[in-house]
Amino acid sequence: MTPLDVVKTRRQVDPHIYKSNVQGWAKIYRADGLRGVFLGWAPTFVGYSFQGAGKYGFYEVFKYWYGDKLFPNMNRTFVYLGASASAEFLADMALCPWEAIKVRMQTTIPPYAKNLREGWSRIVAKEGIAGYAHPFVSFPLTKC
Repeated sequence: MTPLDVVKTRRQVDPHIYKSNVQGWAKIYRADGLRGVFLGWAPTFVGYSFQGAGKYGFYEVFKYWYGDKLFPNMNRTFVYLGASASAEFLADMALCPWEAIKVRMQTTIPPYAKNLREGWSRIVAKEGIAGYAHPFVSFPLTKC
């Protein structure tokens, strides 16, 4: 997934940078090796781990609260849909800071950071924790 993300995000920023995904991978590989092709794998791994854990964990919590506590007589389909939507929203919030690092790493040439730790440190040093607030506005809207 990460190799596709690297080329895709760079092509979104500059549509003329690569003629195709294959040409993009070849050009990145020649310049930076496998490390360049898999740039951003760590924030992707951590972010989607948090999102997955949050999605399933929060779903069970909301299913209990909505189904047993708040709306015990509600149709179960609506309870499950509400629990799912609520869990997805919170899980996406857990993903956002990691997505901010990944996108900055993948869209800049040379890369904004070479690894997750460097990316985290650079954002905090330049913008403080507020540097992670940008995706909180745009990312959930892309899920709608």
